[in-house]
Amino acid sequence: MKTIINIRHGKLLLLVLIAISIFSCKKSEKLVLQDNYLGGEVSGTTPLDKDLYNLLVKPYNIEVKYKWDQSEFNMQYTLVPPQTEKVLPAATALKQIWVDPYNAETGSDVFMKTYSPKQLILSGSPQMNKDGTITAGVAEGGLDILLTNINKIDPKKPADVQALAQLIHHEFTHILNQKKVYTTDFNKITPSDYIAEWYNSPVNPLSLGFISGYARKAPEEDFAEMVSWMLVWGRNYYENTFLKQGTPVPNPAVYPAGSYGTIFGQFYKISDVPAINKVYDGTAASIAAFFIKDLIKPDYSAGIAKIRKKEAIVVAYFKSAYNIDFYSLQTNVQKSMANAIK
Repeated sequence: MKTIINIRHGKLLLLVLIAISIFSCKKSEKLVLQDNYLGGEVSGTTPLDKDLYNLLVKPYNIEVKYKWDQSEFNMQYTLVPPQTEKVLPAATALKQIWVDPYNAETGSDVFMKTYSPKQLILSGSPQMNKDGTITAGVAEGGLDILLTNINKIDPKKPADVQALAQLIHHEFTHILNQKKVYTTDFNKITPSDYIAEWYNSPVNPLSLGFISGYARKAPEEDFAEMVSWMLVWGRNYYENTFLKQGTPVPNPAVYPAGSYGTIFGQFYKISDVPAINKVYDGTAASIAAFFIKDLIKPDYSAGIAKIRKKEAIVVAYFKSAYNIDFYSLQTNVQKSMANAIK
């Protein structure tokens, strides 16, 4: 997921993409304003209630709470209820991309009956925080998971399915960690690089040993991010794309982090923005003279070595705590995500 920050200097729109990961927990993404939907649910048992009962309540004792109850959420936020037509598709997708992979890996539904939260509480809109980030999910006390922004999700769009899968696997990891703790050796791998304002750092998190920007918030978020992104990306993307990042960037000895931006896939100096605005006509050719040419391929080997140590602890944790082969689970998640969007 990405936080997209739009910065305007005169007539030039600069797009700064900060990689994060969604998500107790807040995951950030671009804010999309929701319709002022006020609910209007029918009292008593509805066809939707019966469908949800058969899908998750009866087999797993997981209640999907969608009828609006503001007390379930932090009162400082202005939220809207989930649109009823969005609830069953989202719940069905959640079962496919979260419950089914664990069932396939463990060989039965006993694991999910034992460790799944007892409530999934839905909000139609996201929780917008004062720092500009958005809370997309929260795992509370091992008993429930709050999922926001349900009205935005289209379970047939690959990007939405990936975002939903990353969110639910992140939050479920918190619950698993609450049941059985992971070794504190994990916290010692990158102890000095956790920061509260992770969303303001211009540093590529991989260079420091983090799988996402959000992983830098705290060790427990780091662990959950490792699990969720590895599951959602799959082995191929993780190994052959993420860990092999090497797109040339401005020479850091000349251009420190935060001193440059990108447009049309090219780098330019922030200090050149006034001059760029004088000649910019909407085309790359008009500002080509300002593109930085002193580029070098970054060396992320030190960060990757730390990521590998974290990966080993994650894999060992799933095996020792729950007798789950993490890489096999990863394959099952990939299959389930592909099936969800058919």
